[in-house]
This record gives sequence, C-alpha cells and structure tokens, in this order.
Amino acid sequence: MTMDDPCAFFREQTILLTGGTGFLGACLLYKLTMKLDTQKIYAVVRGSTEAAISQWKKTMPEHIEVMLATKKIELILGDMTKHGFGIEQAILREMAGSVTVIIHAAANINWLSTIPLKESTSNNCLPVLGLAEAAATFEKLVKFVFISTTYANSFLPDGIVGEKIYAVGDAEQHLKQILSEGKVSEGVDSGFATPYTFAKHLAEQLLLSRNPGLPILIVRPSTVGPAISEPHPYYYRRGSCPGSDYIERYMSAPDSGIVHVSPHCPDGTNICDEIPVDIVANLTLLHIVHGTAGIVQAGAESYAKRTMAHFHQDIIDHFPRQDGARGPEFHYVTDKTIKQGRYAEFGKIWARDWHFSNAASKSFRSVKGPLSIALGDHDAAEKFMKERARRISEEVVRRRASKNSEQSS
Repeated sequence: MTMDDPCAFFREQTILLTGGTGFLGACLLYKLTMKLDTQKIYAVVRGSTEAAISQWKKTMPEHIEVMLATKKIELILGDMTKHGFGIEQAILREMAGSVTVIIHAAANINWLSTIPLKESTSNNCLPVLGLAEAAATFEKLVKFVFISTTYANSFLPDGIVGEKIYAVGDAEQHLKQILSEGKVSEGVDSGFATPYTFAKHLAEQLLLSRNPGLPILIVRPSTVGPAISEPHPYYYRRGSCPGSDYIERYMSAPDSGIVHVSPHCPDGTNICDEIPVDIVANLTLLHIVHGTAGIVQAGAESYAKRTMAHFHQDIIDHFPRQDGARGPEFHYVTDKTIKQGRYAEFGKIWARDWHFSNAASKSFRSVKGPLSIALGDHDAAEKFMKERARRISEEVVRRRASKNSEQSS
C-alpha cells in the first residue's frame, strides 16, 4: 500500500461517519464510497433516511443514487446530542465489533455571538466526548477522527498558530461551570470569536486529556470553501460555506463596507484563510491512511493564500448591477470604535492576521491518485475563486427576478 493508492487501506476499513449530510461530511461520504472503495460506511443521520437522501439530492444530485446503489452505505438513524446517540443498542453492539475508523464530522456550526454557550457546548463538545467514551469499547478501532476548526484558537493574538493545544485554564472546570451555570468565569471565553469556537476548544482539550489510550486525530480546517472538483466543481451547501454566504449577502444588499482590520494589515492584506472542501476531505483521509495522531490543520497554506482585499475585489468585480444598482465599497479601519458593517461582524474572523501552520501535511503535496491535494497553482486558485463570485452573482440575480415575478403575479 502507498499513499498514491489509499484504496488498498480503505478496502479493509469499516467507517462510522457522523455529520454525513453536512457540507464536509457529504464530501467525505462521496470520497469513501466512490473514490476509495471503502468496505462499509455506517452513516448516522437525524430525522429520517428520506430527509437525508433528500438533502444529498440537493447537493449531489448526480451522485447520490449511484453511491447508495453500491450498498456500501448503511444509514443509521440517530442524534449525537442524545443519550446513546439515539441509536438502537443492537446496532451500537454491531458497530463496536466491526468499525475500524470513526469520523466525527457532525457539528452545529454558527459564527454568530448570540448563540448561548451552553447550547453550543451541548452541540459541539459533549457529543464527541460521549462518542470517544463509546469508542473505547470498539474492538477493531485504529483511528478516531474529530473535525474541529482552526478558530478553536481564535483567542490567540495575530501570528502563527501551530498544530497543538493552546490550553485556557482548567477545561474540566469550565465544562462543569457551563453545564451548571450556562457560562464560565468572566474573561475566560472573552477572546474567542464565538461560543462555537470556545466549545470546539473545550472539546479538543477534553478529548485528548480524557482518552490517552484512544488513537485520536483532530483535524482543524479553516474556513471551508466550495469544492474544486469533487463531488463536483463548486459543490457547496448554502449556509455551511461562510465565504460564499458572505459574498451572497453583500451582493444581495450591501452594507456600509466598513471592516475592522489588524493594525499589521491596514490595507486588508491579511490572509483570508479559506480552503476547498475537497482538499479538506483529502487531507483528512490521507492522515488516516498515514496513521497520523494528534492535531493537524487544513488551511490556505495547503492551497493558495489570498488576502481579504482579493476577496472583496471579487465581490466588487462581479456585483450584479442591474437597474443601476451601485456596487459596494470597502473601507478598512483599525479604529475599533468605528462601527463596522453588519456583514463584517458576521465575517470578523477573516479580519485577523493568523497564519495557521499546515506543517503536518507538507509531505502530502506530491501525493497523486484519488486523494491528491495538488489541485491547481495560485493562478488557478484565483480564477476558481473569481468564478465562484460570478456564479453567486448570477444566482442572486435569478433569485431576485424570481421574487419580483412572484410579487407581480
């Protein structure tokens, strides 16, 4: 078996995948089924199997029926936030005797600061801790993968962020306080971008400290963007792709354009860290094959570094100007007393100047085959992202025309 032929590894693996209907999770499901000839995938879905299939038909309309026809996917009804994950005990026992790799991609991603910390912790911290506890009984387990986020360390100052834990106090005490009081001591979580990022931070610390004997791999993607090629070019899920959602909001109804930026990058020259979802999936699966343990990050360093100014220029260049609409103007300010636009508040993590190390993945740059991450140079990335903006612009115009037509009829 070589890194260029990961199929040899995955043919012998039985996977338990959570979050398979999500943006990254569905991409992983596609790769495991269609590209890696995986022996079997237990995909945990909430609500009903019909709802899951309906979601996949929206995002992967040309692939899902073929994927299901392989008979490699077994849909398991469950809810990771409930006791026992809402999964039948007989199925849990079956998985405990056969699953070799667990990939926990389920999450309730929310970049707003208004979500209660206890709610975010219940959705994004407790499930992975419970799953890890259950995984200790899995007889054949070789890897436990937790999909976290680089922004789990959003309390850090601008600069290099390594592939390691940056502990903030006593994680066990913080969790106990959140569950009993709904909050932590004043100042503990104040530096984090959102409750979601703090919940992920706690999850990382507690997962590693509570389970020293578990073969854990924590994958931290930065902002996940649309696919370069798989399941299909520009694959994304509306509401789960922050960069695309940010562009759509500006193109639909521009705000003041005022954006807070780091004093180190007053002209918006900080890296707007975004990485295509299929590269995140490939890196995750490559590290599983390689047997990597600990923490790895997946960000622009593994793809192409683009600045905030580049990102905003995409919006300006492709802004829909029907009916004489005036395009947005962006104004970068370092004075935080000046109120920034409402969309800038939504995307405030991109105004920072972090540099997320991807050192653990450097050896994969020459890998070929179904999990290659060599999906284009910087020029290709520029063209790809500009085309993304153009497509969103067309969709905004289409939705606007459809809404106007409905109102006039």
